[in-house]
Amino acid sequence: MASSSAQLFIPYSESTQGPWIVRRASIPLGRYGSQHDAIAAAEAMAPGLSDSLGRPVEIHLQQADGTWEEHTYVVAGLVARGDAPSNGFNRHA
Repeated sequence: MASSSAQLFIPYSESTQGPWIVRRASIPLGRYGSQHDAIAAAEAMAPGLSDSLGRPVEIHLQQADGTWEEHTYVVAGLVARGDAPSNGFNRHA
């Protein structure tokens, strides 16, 4: 079954210097020196990817304990996820 959204993933990096890699499925889209830079890059990629695919983009961050959280971000003054908690993350395993 096809997903209704495109997915970007930022796996956890043990090193504080990275690399933090933004992936779409198993394809690396970029390598960054910090988690903050990887998140900013994924946020910048999301609108263009959404436009080209014609569907929303979700960004997922892996935490140190191996769980994944959905990152909520703002695009053009709108929250990209309407059901977002105040901390900007939706936790899921």
